[in-house]
Amino acid sequence: MSTAGTPRDDPPDDAPTDGPAPWGGLLGGTTRLSLFGEVGLVGVVVAVLSLPVVTAVPALAAGTLHLRRHLSGEAASLGRLLRSVGPALRDLWALALLVPFVLTVAAVNLWLVAGTSLAGGAVIGAVSVAVGLVAVVVTLRTAGTWHPGAGGPGAVLAAAHRARRDVPGSVLLLLAAALCVALVWALEAFALLVGGLLALAAVTVEHRWAERAGTSPAVDR
Repeated sequence: MSTAGTPRDDPPDDAPTDGPAPWGGLLGGTTRLSLFGEVGLVGVVVAVLSLPVVTAVPALAAGTLHLRRHLSGEAASLGRLLRSVGPALRDLWALALLVPFVLTVAAVNLWLVAGTSLAGGAVIGAVSVAVGLVAVVVTLRTAGTWHPGAGGPGAVLAAAHRARRDVPGSVLLLLAAALCVALVWALEAFALLVGGLLALAAVTVEHRWAERAGTSPAVDR
């Protein structure tokens, strides 16, 4: 663990990376400027890695882990961020496939309901919105605490449990997602920052919940 003002060396590739480490102090050893830079870096990396669509969730999880490392004073480099994507794909492949499918179906349902007079359209629309919102919250909460070696199903179930118990935090994540949509709607170039902003929101909400629950989110060593 490095201290403020001390360079943080990137650990060797053969160093253990699947064990949890203490969360540490939020913003410990960092500044607002460096945090902004890391958020921008994560945003660009997540945007590029998400181009195949099915890699979006693992890319976001790896980016969120990178921010947790940075904020807790752990070594956080671009190389280490990229090396985290492989473990994220292995752990979260099912969620990576399911989330785009669910969001696509929800979007198609809403488009059909808005453009046609389907029987029960109001119910279909409401259910589609609810399912979409749940998918977004659970995905962000999963990314917020993921670390290499965390089993996919267990991580998702734990995220769903936190989403139910921490309703204010879940609402904050939805507001963050809505803000990102509004930013991209206003200027498409903001798409390069969305991944970083969502990762920061997930880290902040999970840190808030951990403080309330008296637990420590995992940061890999």
